Amino acid sequence: MVGPRIVIVGAGIAGAATAYALARRGMEQVFLLDKEKQPGAHSTGRNAAILRTAIPDPVLHGMARESAAFYMDPPDGFSGPPLVNRTGLYLAAAPQAEVEFRKWIDREDCSMGGHEVPVSEIHERVPDLAPGLASAWSFPAEGVFDVHAILQGFLRGAREGGADLRLGCRVDGIREHNGKVEGVETGDGFLAADAVLVAAGGWARLLPGKTGLEIPLVPYRRHLLVTAPDPTLDPRGPAVWIAGDDYYFRPESGGMLMSACDTVAVEPEEGELSDPRILEDLAVKTRKWLPRMAEAGAAHFWAGMRTFAPDDRFVVGPDPRLEGLHWAAGLGGHGITCGAAVGNLAASWLAGDSPSHPLADSFLPRRLLGGVSAPNFGTLST
Repeated sequence: MVGPRIVIVGAGIAGAATAYALARRGMEQVFLLDKEKQPGAHSTGRNAAILRTAIPDPVLHGMARESAAFYMDPPDGFSGPPLVNRTGLYLAAAPQAEVEFRKWIDREDCSMGGHEVPVSEIHERVPDLAPGLASAWSFPAEGVFDVHAILQGFLRGAREGGADLRLGCRVDGIREHNGKVEGVETGDGFLAADAVLVAAGGWARLLPGKTGLEIPLVPYRRHLLVTAPDPTLDPRGPAVWIAGDDYYFRPESGGMLMSACDTVAVEPEEGELSDPRILEDLAVKTRKWLPRMAEAGAAHFWAGMRTFAPDDRFVVGPDPRLEGLHWAAGLGGHGITCGAAVGNLAASWLAGDSPSHPLADSFLPRRLLGGVSAPNFGTLST
């Protein structure tokens, strides 16, 4: 099967997973373009790498379950090392969040593989954790992704299936004629295509060269910090996520990775610019929950982007305004967790299928085209 010529803009998790899924379908004319010389240089490579499938929205949880099944048992040859280090994940609630937390955490359509445990169990595994949690759930099969292995597995499988990966290739615009995509204008010239998939993360909203085809996606900046190494920390310790205080942490590189879950809307060019003012917010939460780590010092401090649609659901599928234009964007904080399922769904639409996936209609771009506009970034604090 040769199939249509498909150009994918963006070689992060969404683009790479889609190219892989197309290759598995035998599609041989797939071009995967990225403006960077390193694939996954932005959101894909700058996240916390925590596998957390429990999500209050049943639609997103369904995608997480589907992807987790892939990561736990990938096809032969996808990767050498395991894709998930099953150190365990605890989702816990501070007292002010417990009522809302219990409304969804044990629902079958929002959570899988978890069970309520005494709060003391977390303290046994994380002795540095201060008291104050109201309740906790354990997800022993979850833990930490090997993001590099996942991304490289998708890219390798795509290339082996015939996909043409072009790094350092800037896309300047989409060419169309009579309401149909003809291809993309790149820094290396025109590339003809029957379909174009926009999978450009924080830049997806800014569809190059086609005013009037924007989608109301908003990138938000979030910071992460890894403390200086501490030999007393258990490198196999679990990830812990505290609802209500919006704080999470896990062992990383001999220290502790942590985030205060800050959320500031930004232009994509500013999404990875670290704001040192966040350090005080992080220090306050760390003094409350991991007081011994509050003065540990920072080995690494960085920012990454999480891009959302107004309803916090993904944007996957064909755009009704231009034949041949497709999207795989707005993955929010679930890009790696749901990447495999997103790629499969996007590939189904691109291959010309009418997806039988029960969640397909939930992500179509048409739901966002009723006059919803992006915010005025000039009025937002940064």
